[in-house]
Amino acid sequence: MKKMTIGLIGNPNSGKTTLFNQLTGARQRVGNWAGVTVERKEGQFTTTDNQVTLVDLPGTYSLTTISAQTSLDEQIACHYILNGDADLLINVVDASNLERNLYLTLQLLELGVPCIIALNMLDIAEKQKLRIDIDALATRLGCPVIPLVSTRGRGIEALKLAIDRHQTNNEVELVHYALPLSREASTLAEQMPQEIPWQQRRWMGLQMLEGDIYSRANAGIDDAQLQTSLSRLQAEMDDPALHIADARYQSIAAICDTVSNTLTAEPSRFTAAVDRIIINRFLGLPVFLFVMYLMFLFAINIGGAFSPIFDAGSVAVFIHGIQWLGYTLHFPDWLTVFLAQGLGGGVNTVLPLVPQLGMMYLFMSFLEDSGYMARAAFVMDRLMQSLGLPGKSFVPLIVGFGCNVPSVMGARTLDAPRERLITIMMAPFMSCGARLAIFAVFAAAFFGQQGAVAVFSLYVLGIVMAILTGLMLKYTLLRGEASPFVMELPVYHVPHLKSLLLQTWQRLKGFVIRAGKVIIIVSIFLSAMNSFSLDGRTVNTINDSALASISRVFTPLLEPIGVHGDHWQATVGLVTGAMAKEVVVGTLNTLYTAENIEQEAFNPAQFSLTDELTAALEETGSSIKETFSLSVLANPIEASKGDGEMATGTMGVMSQKFGSAAAAYSYLIFVLLYVPCITAMGAIAREASRGWMGFSVLWGLNIAYSLSTLFYQTVTFRQHPIYSLTCILAVILFNVVVIGLLRRARSRVDVNLLATRKTVASCCDSPAGDCH
Repeated sequence: MKKMTIGLIGNPNSGKTTLFNQLTGARQRVGNWAGVTVERKEGQFTTTDNQVTLVDLPGTYSLTTISAQTSLDEQIACHYILNGDADLLINVVDASNLERNLYLTLQLLELGVPCIIALNMLDIAEKQKLRIDIDALATRLGCPVIPLVSTRGRGIEALKLAIDRHQTNNEVELVHYALPLSREASTLAEQMPQEIPWQQRRWMGLQMLEGDIYSRANAGIDDAQLQTSLSRLQAEMDDPALHIADARYQSIAAICDTVSNTLTAEPSRFTAAVDRIIINRFLGLPVFLFVMYLMFLFAINIGGAFSPIFDAGSVAVFIHGIQWLGYTLHFPDWLTVFLAQGLGGGVNTVLPLVPQLGMMYLFMSFLEDSGYMARAAFVMDRLMQSLGLPGKSFVPLIVGFGCNVPSVMGARTLDAPRERLITIMMAPFMSCGARLAIFAVFAAAFFGQQGAVAVFSLYVLGIVMAILTGLMLKYTLLRGEASPFVMELPVYHVPHLKSLLLQTWQRLKGFVIRAGKVIIIVSIFLSAMNSFSLDGRTVNTINDSALASISRVFTPLLEPIGVHGDHWQATVGLVTGAMAKEVVVGTLNTLYTAENIEQEAFNPAQFSLTDELTAALEETGSSIKETFSLSVLANPIEASKGDGEMATGTMGVMSQKFGSAAAAYSYLIFVLLYVPCITAMGAIAREASRGWMGFSVLWGLNIAYSLSTLFYQTVTFRQHPIYSLTCILAVILFNVVVIGLLRRARSRVDVNLLATRKTVASCCDSPAGDCH
C-alpha cells in the first residue's frame, strides 16, 4: 500500500470540515502551521491502494493575496500548493453555489495541480431545484467530479476510488485571456527560474499581474521587470486585475450555462422564513441571547446530571482509594495526604468538568454546523459598527466561548490592523469553557435554583465588558471607522451526528489533556507547599503551611472584592489561575480538600470502593431522572440546584470561607475579567505584540478589580457605608485618570507596526519548505 498526501481545499461553508471528519474519523492530529499560529489539522484514512494523510487547508475563496496585512489563509494555502507537498488536491465545491466556488477551482486547475472535485451539498442543490450534469462538468474541467452529500456519507467510497485512479488532469482550455495578458504572463514566466514547471510559472505571472503579493515575493523577479510588464499592459487596458477576474468569471458562466439549470434555482424557503426572525432588526439580539441562555442550561442542567459519577467516582478511586492504599502499605501520614490532595485532588478536579464542558462543546458545534453562528455575526453588525468594527469581528469573539486562544487568532480574518487589534483586546473577556467549569462549581455551592441565571449573567457581563473595551479603544488609542462588511449566510441544515460528535470529542479531549496536565502538576505543587512551613518543618494544619503564610501577605489587597483576611485560598486560586483558568478550580479544590481531610478523619476499615462507586451510579441515575422529570422540564433551572445546606465536604468548606453569595459572585466577576491565561497571552503577543499583551493584562486586572469592587461594595453598602463609599469613589477616580491618560497617549501608538509585524513574517515569507 502506497503512502500519499492529499490537501483538502475549498471555500468557507462548503462542507470541507464535515468531509474531513467523514474521511478521517477520530484519526486526527491538530497543530499549527510552521511560523504562524493558524491551526493545521491532519488526519489519516485508507483507500484500496493508498495510505492517505489528509491535510485540511484553511478555507479560502481564492489563491490571490492582495495585502500583506490580510489574507494569511490564502498565503498558507498558496504556499502549500506551490511547494508540492501534496500529491493530490481535493477541491470541495458547494453545488448550491457552483458559480462562486468555481473561481478557486479554476485557479487550481490553471496551476496544473492533480485535482479531484468533490461536488458537495447536492441535497441542498436538489432542494433548490438545481440540477448539475456531473459528466459534463468533469469534461469541461478536465478532472474527476465526485457527487457528495458529506453530512450523510454519500459518495465517500466513490471519492476513495477516484483517489486510487486519478493521476493527472486532462489538458483543456479553461480560461481565454486577452492577448496582452497572455503575452505579459508568458514574458514574466520566461524570467522565472527554469526548474519551476512552465504551467506554474505562467500561473504565477498571471497572479503577479493580478496583484498577488505572494507570487511577487516568490517568483524571483525584481520589481523593475514587473513594472515594465504592467506599464505595457496599462497602455492597452485599464485594469489588468479586473480583466483577469472578468475572464475567469466569463469562463465560469459558460461552464455553469452548459452543466446546470442555474436559471431555475430557487432559494431555500425554510432559510428565508427562519431568517425573517433570526436576523430581524428587533428580534435578532433577543434570539441570540436566548440561544446563549439555552446553551448554559444545556451544559449546566444536562451535563450536571451526569456529574455525580465523575465527581463521586473520582473521589472514591483517586482520593479515598489513595488514602486506603497509603494506610494499607503503611505510608507516612504526610505522604498519604500529599498524594491524596495532589494527585487525587487534581484528577478529581478535571473529571467532574467533563460532562458539562462536553455538553457545551456539543451545543456550540451544533450552532456552528447548522449555520446559526454566521447569523449571530450579522445580527451583531450594528452593535459592532458602533465600536468601529465590522460585524464579522463578532465571529472570533463567539469562538471565544470555547477558548480565547482561537478567538485571538481568528481576528486575522479582519482586514484593517485597527479592527484586528480592537478584536484581540476584546477577546479575553469572552467567557471560555474553562471559566464555565469555575462558574458551575460556584453555582452549585452558592446559587441553588438560580445557578443557570448566575452563569448566564456572567457570560453577558463578559460580552458587555468586551464591548465597553472596544468603545474605550475606539475613542482613545484606536480611533476610526469600520471597513465595509460582507458576509455569506449559509443555508440552514441539520448537522451530521458523526461530525458533531467528532468535533465535540476533539475539543473535549484537548481541554482534558491540557487542563489535566496543568491541574495535576499545580495540585501536587500546592500539596507540597501545604505540607511544610517556611522553615522546612512538617505542619499538622495547612493554616501553618508556607503557602498559607505567603498568601496571607497579599490577601488584604482583595478585601474590597469580598475576600477576607483568613481566606488565603482564594488568593492562591487567582495566582495559579493566570496559568490556565481551569486551574482556579483545581487550586481551590486541592486547598479545600486538604482542609476537609483534616476535618474529617478517613477510616480505612470502612472504605469500600464498590459501595462508593455504586452510590455514585445511583446518585447519577437519580440526577438524570430528576433532570428529565416533568417538574424540572417545567422549571429547567431546578436542575442546577446546588446542595446549599451542605455543611461538610469541599463545597461546604468553600461556602464557609466565602461567607455569602455576594462575595462568591464578586470573586467570579474577578475570575471572568482578570488576566488572560498564559496561552492566550502568548497568542496576543504573536498576533499583535508584547506591548499589546502587556496592555491586555493591565487593562483586564483594572477592569476585574474595579467591577468586582463596585459590585461587592454596592451590595454590602449598608454594612460599612463609609468604607464602601471610599472604595467606590477611589475606583471611579482611578479609571477616570486611566481613560484620560489613554486619550493623551493615542498619538504615540503605531497601530500598523503592532498589528502586522508578526503576520508579515509568515511562513510564506520564509524559505521554501517551512510550511509543512
